[in-house]
Amino acid sequence: MVPLLAAGGVGAWKFAMYGQMEVITASMLTNNVPRGDPGPRVIQLQGGTKELYYYPKSTAQITVVGEEVKKGLIEQVALQAAIPAVAKQQSPANLGFAADSSVDAVVSLGALAGMSEMQRNAFLAEALRVLKPGCPLVFIERLPGGVPLRYLGGPSGTISESVFRGWEQRPDGAFSLVRWDTALGGQDPHAVGLALKAADYRGPAAASRRAEKAAEKAADKEAKREKARLPKKGFE
Repeated sequence: MVPLLAAGGVGAWKFAMYGQMEVITASMLTNNVPRGDPGPRVIQLQGGTKELYYYPKSTAQITVVGEEVKKGLIEQVALQAAIPAVAKQQSPANLGFAADSSVDAVVSLGALAGMSEMQRNAFLAEALRVLKPGCPLVFIERLPGGVPLRYLGGPSGTISESVFRGWEQRPDGAFSLVRWDTALGGQDPHAVGLALKAADYRGPAAASRRAEKAAEKAADKEAKREKARLPKKGFE
């Protein structure tokens, strides 16, 4: 690698890596974002504007979330790509704007690698909340290793594959499938994969609501029984 750096080949190397990642990103979005009528609704965490061209043309709306997303540029390119899109300048760990089971795909383009463990846990709970059953969380995330990033001027955030193994082994069965491959291994490794929300997963919030409703029904029945035990008023 030293001769390459000395020869000024860093720019060419970065361009080659960038090109390969663009092909991979396009393939992941084209092949894994659900299609159908009505068109899919997608939340994209970070990324830029070029990804808007990779989504199925039937896409109903993309919400691009990130603290540094360029709202005006996103919406301008969305018009050119003929894909409805809005931008939200906020933490990608916060999906509070989306309703339960309302999203067909959540796409993370490097966002997870920039989160703390606490943020990732909060995000994952939110992703499971907003995803429709059976729908994917698609991720393309930088892994440790490869050429030292300080030489390339790229983002330094990485994520361990152990995070995805943890998703596989969740005791609540939140995901029916977690699958990933390593792209550009040994050069600029990235985890490229998806996690499918289990069709029968309801989550702690739904379980809590069910428990609350059950408790309300039980209390209502008890109140009716108590009322029936009271002496009847009126003339004897």
